Parts: sequence; C-alpha cells; structure tokens
Amino acid sequence: MPISYTLRGKRQDQAIEREGTLTDEQLAEVDINQDSALINLAIRHLHAQGFLVDWEECTLDKGNDQPADTYIRHKKRWTHNSKVPNRK
Repeated sequence: MPISYTLRGKRQDQAIEREGTLTDEQLAEVDINQDSALINLAIRHLHAQGFLVDWEECTLDKGNDQPADTYIRHKKRWTHNSKVPNRK
C-alpha cells in the first residue's frame, strides 16, 4: 500500500515543496503505523536525491478513505498539527 507525502520547508529563505510516494519496497524498512518513521523515510529519500532542505511540515496520505494527516516540526520533533499549541 503506497503512501503519498508532501514535504514543505525552506532552503536559504526559499520555500520548497516536494511530493512523492513511498513504495511497498521502501515501506518494508519501517513500521507503517509510526508516522514519524514514515516522514523520516521520505526525508531520507529526498536527501538521497540531493534535496537538503530544512523541512517544516509534512502531509501524509495513507489512502484507505482516511483523511490526510499534517505534521509540523515542533521542538525538533514531528508533531500532529492538531497537537501543536498556539500555532500561528
């Protein structure tokens, strides 16, 4: 079951957004129920392609008729958007 992602961040004050899909082969490396592991896998995949960006936000879409989940980099950890206090 492939998982789609959209990562947003900045590189030298320039906004960067990258979309992609984690394949079944890539997903074999991680626990698919741990969203932070999925985000880190997507980041490693993009780093391998040369995208060295300060990622700030990630949206994961697992399909299965579930809404996509958005995560924010908060205090050096990936936190679900709904759990970030006073986000502006």
